Amino acid sequence: MRKGFVVLLCLFCLLPMFGAGTKESAPNEMIELRFLGMAQAAYSEQNVNDMTADFMKANPNVKVYTEFVPYEELRNKTLLAYGSNNSYDAVLVDDIWFTEYDSKGMLTDITANIPQLYRDGVLAGGWNFTTKKGKVVGLPWFLDTMYLFYNPTMLKAAGYASAPKSVEEMVEMGRALKAKNIVEYPFVFSLAQAEALICVYSNFLEAFGGSFQDAQGNYILDTSGVKALEFLVALKQEGLLNPNSLEYLEEDVRRVFSTGDAAFTLNWGYMYALASDPAESKLKKEDVAIMVLPGSKGVKDSAAMSGSMGLSVLSKSKNPKEALAYILYLSSKEVQDTYSNLQLPVWSASYDDPAIQAGRTDLVAAAKKAFSIMNVRPSVPNYQEVSAIFQQHIQTALYGEKTPKQALSDAVQMVKGLK
Repeated sequence: MRKGFVVLLCLFCLLPMFGAGTKESAPNEMIELRFLGMAQAAYSEQNVNDMTADFMKANPNVKVYTEFVPYEELRNKTLLAYGSNNSYDAVLVDDIWFTEYDSKGMLTDITANIPQLYRDGVLAGGWNFTTKKGKVVGLPWFLDTMYLFYNPTMLKAAGYASAPKSVEEMVEMGRALKAKNIVEYPFVFSLAQAEALICVYSNFLEAFGGSFQDAQGNYILDTSGVKALEFLVALKQEGLLNPNSLEYLEEDVRRVFSTGDAAFTLNWGYMYALASDPAESKLKKEDVAIMVLPGSKGVKDSAAMSGSMGLSVLSKSKNPKEALAYILYLSSKEVQDTYSNLQLPVWSASYDDPAIQAGRTDLVAAAKKAFSIMNVRPSVPNYQEVSAIFQQHIQTALYGEKTPKQALSDAVQMVKGLK
């Protein structure tokens, strides 16, 4: 029997009865679960379906129906289904949604049902975003940030032997690449009006030492966030940023970088394997390098903003015990190590495993560094509305309709008017 199956069977033994009122299934009754995941970044749909198939083989009385939607549809799909008579049993949750979901009573409290090996073995940063008001309401599934991907072959052709040590040096490199006709647009970012835009902007916000909010929770991007937006606008005005960036999401920038039409981009860790995969890219392994985004000179050395996600059992699940066993299986070290090609595990010990490090020591090193410094976007129940306002106004600056200062001032005023 494979190790993953042994872990899973032990999980059922470790799980106490969920609470009074939970329906107990007859021994041979077929139990059906519905899971909603993401068709974008991190684990592929095939990865998750393979994990699920193994789970069902070990539990022949459980049938799991998986469904995948793009990130941009994931929250709305979850909310709509939860509000109907056909809620999902388990769902993928972005770190920025946990507060909202918990405030609406959507998430099952699993604090008492988490095996000790998970509490001890999973990176501490994972429990930070899945714990609300002292309750654990989700399992960390992956920790992630937008890394800086760059093409060292292009940099060498422009006379640079090492990676940029600051965002200012990165821009200097971009100018040299363009001047020497090595690449027309050295930079490409996912700046479409979507959460991807906020992720890119928030990483540069960190690089320039800015913050979304002050210690009292007041939004202060109209002061602390101007430099980051001025930086992006300047890249566009100078012709260093691919103008299509304003319509691009993560997969778009991956493809542009992978065809050799950009020297720098920000993207999630999943891109590392794909950027040098002959089936997905024109680049060779030596053309792809990864690092934590450098900070602004004199401000900080490096910057990272969390883009982590977790798995939760929804409170309307009719089979919460089995749903929890399913997400514990998906989150187990053995399963995560097996499917670590596109997404690094959340388990501390995995990062010292030679098999995990093999062929991607720079990715593992970047992840270790990023996970120790990364900040988070605002954890507030109305984050989605707040983010939509900032997306809209940041784009007005990128399109040249407003100055960065005016765009962010207008956005902050609108956010203050939210109830």
